[in-house]
Amino acid sequence: LAAPRLRALADRLDEPTALAVLVPGTDPAEIQYVAVAAASRVLTVDVTVGTRLPASRTALGRALLGLDGPGGYALADEELESGLRSIAVPVRDRAGRPVAALNVATHAARRTLAECVSEVLPALHATAARVQDDLHIASRFTHVPLS
Repeated sequence: LAAPRLRALADRLDEPTALAVLVPGTDPAEIQYVAVAAASRVLTVDVTVGTRLPASRTALGRALLGLDGPGGYALADEELESGLRSIAVPVRDRAGRPVAALNVATHAARRTLAECVSEVLPALHATAARVQDDLHIASRFTHVPLS
């Protein structure tokens, strides 16, 4: 469902994007990537579907755990890998619960934290809203698995 939306966002920003969900029953909490769209750069983040990472150390995980703060987004700055910067927003179900998170990853040399918020975040919110709408429509007709 989300793949075309991620591809369009990755193409627009020339940065990789991903969608992840929380893995049930993991302690400490983990996220699992369920959709990715790579960028066409030589040096880029290369995470594949199925990859698991600690939720607390990723922007995706923080957005899913509700640790995204009052602005509705989460940032991870060089926490998993030197130079890796990521910004994420939650994707919510009809009841408003975060069921997935959408992110854009970049290298710290390409975008400052302020640029992530001013340039990337609006496109990220717009894409998350479209994914959310798609999920809401599809779930009216059939069960949509999130993992």
